[in-house]
Formats: sequence, structure tokens, C-alpha cells
Amino acid sequence: MDKTVLVKLCSRGWSLKALALLAAGCPARVSPLAASAGCGRTAMGATVAHLVTLNLLERNPGYGHPLRAEYRLTVAGELVSQWALQLEQLLPGAEDSRIIRGKWVLPVISTLDPDKRYSTVKKILSPVTDRALSACLGRLTEQRWIERTVSVQSTPPAVSYRTLEIGHAIHQHVVLLPNPAGV
Repeated sequence: MDKTVLVKLCSRGWSLKALALLAAGCPARVSPLAASAGCGRTAMGATVAHLVTLNLLERNPGYGHPLRAEYRLTVAGELVSQWALQLEQLLPGAEDSRIIRGKWVLPVISTLDPDKRYSTVKKILSPVTDRALSACLGRLTEQRWIERTVSVQSTPPAVSYRTLEIGHAIHQHVVLLPNPAGV
């Protein structure tokens, strides 16, 4: 699984939710997707445009009205949408669904098996900023998806992170992400 594909896929907060909804049979138009996801039409419109850019969605050429375009999943989009639907089913609560929308959550979780130090995670996810990585790690630690361990045997103290139960389950699922061509 390529980390850049995962980062591109997660760069819009509603991308995974939109793909999961499409896999579940939601109408492939912006308004029904936005209503089902619980977000605004502007945010969902930007998400749909992003998914078109990633070649996971395409405009349905047989559908009429130009102002209310309908979309359909591409072949790669079918694979990724099924994966996203399975990911949604792993999440036990609404709060977990909100957290998974974070841009760096899935990329960070994907790097933490086995446990990794902060600098290693930062190196693997090279475009991430210190602030974004620290905030993401803190949020995941609060949710008990990952665990922060400080080893005082070394100088300076070594801080490492590892996945816990739900974080490990998500990590195992992220590894299965199909690598769509062209993303």
C-alpha cells in the first residue's frame, strides 16, 4: 500500500464517507450524498470534485441535468468504495467516524506497526508538519487508538507509539487498501 495514495485519498475529510455511502447504494449526486453524510453541499461538492480528480468517480454521461450532475464509480472507485464501506463498519461510534475524517489519521495509523518513534513517523509521512503530526498523535492517544510510551533508559528519553485494539484493527484494514491506478 502506497502512503501517497492514502494521503491523497484522506486529504478531503468526507472522501471516505462519500465512497462508503456510494458503496452502500446512496444516489451519486452531491445533495443526497451531503444529506446522508451530514455535511454541507459545498463540502461534498469539493469532495466529489476531488474524487473525480483521483479517478475514483466520473460524471455519468447518460444523466441529463447539467446543474445536478450524477456521478458513477470507476473500476478503481468500486474497489476503494468497498474498502471504505468495510472501514466504516469497523468504527463503533459516531465519534470514531468523526476522528477517521482527519487528514493524517489513516496515514499515521498505517505507519505504526510495529511501534515507531515520532521522528520515524515524520520521515515516512514526509509532507506532514510537526504541528499536524503532534495533534493527530495526541487525538489518537486520547481516543485510545494508539499508545504513547516514554523510555527513560536512553538519553534523551525515547518516545514511541503503537496501535491498540481499534487502532490495530484499522491498521490491518488500511494495509488491504487497493492501489488504484492513476491516483
